[in-house]
Amino acid sequence: MLLAEHVTKIYGQGKNAVCAVKDASLQLIPGELTVLVGESGSGKTTLSRMLAGILSPTEGTVMLDGKSIAPPARKKDKELCARIQMVLQDGKSALDPHFSVYRSIAEPIRNLLQMPKQTERDLVFSLMESVELSADLADRTSAALSGGQQKRVGIARALAPSPGYLIFDEVTSGLDVLLKEKILSLIRRLHQKSGAATLMITHDMDVALYMADRILVMQNGEIVEDRRYTGDSSCLTHPYSRLLLRAMNPDP
Repeated sequence: MLLAEHVTKIYGQGKNAVCAVKDASLQLIPGELTVLVGESGSGKTTLSRMLAGILSPTEGTVMLDGKSIAPPARKKDKELCARIQMVLQDGKSALDPHFSVYRSIAEPIRNLLQMPKQTERDLVFSLMESVELSADLADRTSAALSGGQQKRVGIARALAPSPGYLIFDEVTSGLDVLLKEKILSLIRRLHQKSGAATLMITHDMDVALYMADRILVMQNGEIVEDRRYTGDSSCLTHPYSRLLLRAMNPDP
């Protein structure tokens, strides 16, 4: 289980200090798809990076099976890196523009796993198929791909080491409605197939309602609501949650 207990993240010092996350606690459970929703600047990405072991909390702890994952522990532990993977918001900047699609997907396999070249090749093409990328794109550079294709390469990279925990940070940002729906449906299918604990970060309440087994609502660095979601949005009772719901269907 991936567990954050009373984590706080403060940037800067003294008068310039900014509290991005304040006393946040949550757990990610295998097989469950959790959505963390809130406006831009609410602290969602900072919290997700602490959960991924990329940032250290100023206060509190983040643990995987009782073991701290804060840097530098993550940098020294390949198994830890393999178990928690993150798909970043900007699919283009997350990929080396000079790498081929094949090399982009193979990179985490080479860094985190040990396998023969043919096994690696079979896995890369299997991953491409799983994210609905045509095999004939394998030699194309990531810079030559569309935005949607770059997102899919990023997802394939994250899936490569068979992680138990997947974090998606605003992965539908910048996509048109049709492509957004396709990417969300893809993530849902992959989640159901893998059985991983999945965390999605979004500012769209409609995405949360479409995807989530559990919804966390974040405002000004604090988690103000944590609810299991079974299809009835009335379970969300915090005033800020209700505001986000009303924003989905504003009065004419």
